[in-house]
Amino acid sequence: MRFSLPIIVVLALTNIYLLAQSGAPVRDMEPVSGEERLVSAEHQLELLKAQDKITILKLMLDRYREANTHRLRLTAYTARPEETNEDVDNTAIMQTPRPGWTVAVSHDLRGWLGKRVYVEGFGVRFVGDLMNPRFTKSIDVLVADVDEALAIGVIQDVFVTLIEPLLPEHYDGDFDITAVFNWNRE
Repeated sequence: MRFSLPIIVVLALTNIYLLAQSGAPVRDMEPVSGEERLVSAEHQLELLKAQDKITILKLMLDRYREANTHRLRLTAYTARPEETNEDVDNTAIMQTPRPGWTVAVSHDLRGWLGKRVYVEGFGVRFVGDLMNPRFTKSIDVLVADVDEALAIGVIQDVFVTLIEPLLPEHYDGDFDITAVFNWNRE
């Protein structure tokens, strides 16, 4: 966090400037008691501190997204021996595959095994399996049946974000994480 201090200084100076610019001329203001002025100043200071914290958190989230978001080739598969290895009851990390939750990634992304990702258009998924080594920069969504897999087909340039550090330990889908990861893409 070597950039934290300069960011805080810039934000503080910006807030001071905005306060000075937004203040109404003294002649237009109604007389206020000293106590009311003190409470108002304390309230404004607390608001400025909260705004600074929010701005810093937004900057951190933007940097995290930039570092952990990839454009991948997306396909779908079913847990059948024709599409997997002969052990259809276990993933690469020896867990039972769950359609709608489990995804497989290409070997260049094997560091994601055991972690959660946000897949654009599909939501939060668990990386529990590996694809055939011939694929790179790819993700494979486990679905319940072949018709669903065929309907998905092959989708190029899907945004996938590693979110493991951002979610609580036992994410149960109670909150809408899509809002966190929908940002302006140009």
